[in-house]
Amino acid sequence: MPRHIKLILVLMLTLLASTVQADVSFETILTEKMESPVLDLTADSDQDLVFLLTPNAVLFYSPGEKAVVDRIPLSETFDRITVLDRDRLVLSTDDPSRMTILRYDRIYSIDTTGRAFKGPEDAKVTLVVFDDYQCPYCARLERFIEQVLTQFPNEVKYVIKQFPLSSHAFAHQAAMAALAAGKQGKFWEFHSRLLANHDQVNEQKIVDIAGELGLDMDQFNKDRQLESSRQRIREDIENGKRIGVTGTPAAFINGKRIRNRELGTLPQLIIRELDDQ
Repeated sequence: MPRHIKLILVLMLTLLASTVQADVSFETILTEKMESPVLDLTADSDQDLVFLLTPNAVLFYSPGEKAVVDRIPLSETFDRITVLDRDRLVLSTDDPSRMTILRYDRIYSIDTTGRAFKGPEDAKVTLVVFDDYQCPYCARLERFIEQVLTQFPNEVKYVIKQFPLSSHAFAHQAAMAALAAGKQGKFWEFHSRLLANHDQVNEQKIVDIAGELGLDMDQFNKDRQLESSRQRIREDIENGKRIGVTGTPAAFINGKRIRNRELGTLPQLIIRELDDQ
């Protein structure tokens, strides 16, 4: 036997001899009886969803909520389902000539009660943005949205939800300040100046902006401490987390999440929403 073959065999035997056997610890964290036979399934970990293919529908199952949270009815029967990307599913059968790609938009419930808004209250299109005042991408999006509001002055209602990130030291403080300015009718002016100075936001900048806007400083400082404003911010953060917001900006049009790659097509998305009504 050639020497190199012998060396390989010795090495393999050595590795096998040194292999440590271990038991596997496991637990069943969820068992669910579904309402229809499940023909196939696939999962999207980013959205924490399991897509269940049944004879008549694709079911969106949330392990976290332990419930079916959405469904897409089907007029045909398929055998297999695969996630193509965040908003597309591939359905196929044993027949290689048949394949269907579905694009879906989940429509989320977003509470905008009492939140600051621009545009008509009863506008056909509601654009909601979860913002952080130290976020450079929020500042960039704000400039673009102002152009969109000029283009659609009567069709779009623009609503702000506060989503200060824990990684930004002054974001929560800035959100409290913006809400305090709103008590004096200056929310949007404060909001715009915070985003325009997103890379300089700190206590002094907040005080400077309040002075520039001519706010009653005693009242402003009192309102910055209001528990009702803290609660509103908590509610916005909780609402955002429930619908999958993890960073900013997060934008929704009539409850549908706008992907970052789609933000540049916002006017077209608004026109599509208007055409669908």
